[in-house]
Amino acid sequence: MTNDELRAGLVKTLEEMKDKAIEMKIQGVAVASILNKGETVDWIGEMKVVETPYNLKEGWNLVAIAWSKCGEVIATGADSGDPNHKTILGEYGFVGGAYEEYKGYKLAFAFSGALSEEDLAVAKYGIERMKLTLS
Repeated sequence: MTNDELRAGLVKTLEEMKDKAIEMKIQGVAVASILNKGETVDWIGEMKVVETPYNLKEGWNLVAIAWSKCGEVIATGADSGDPNHKTILGEYGFVGGAYEEYKGYKLAFAFSGALSEEDLAVAKYGIERMKLTLS
């Protein structure tokens, strides 16, 4: 697929992640990124806000946390929040980022704004939806 086609797929998938979050009655930020087949450094990324980009009551910047989760899964090739992974500068170590390699593509998706398990569920849902686009 071309990078433009992949970006369009990410935008569509993020809309589906937003719908899933609304169905789950949660809000926050969904992020999605993909590395095209044969590429090594040119990740394509998009973001979707579901109601709010921050939680002022708790003092959380949900945009920063969501992208941190995504960055962690890109760096480790595994879901975020693994207690065996020593976080590096820029990572928070939160659960809610999901990683998968599928048909030569590398997928890194995350959600931030709800309970860790809910964040991870939305991220994994996004990966499953994106895989349909790639099939």
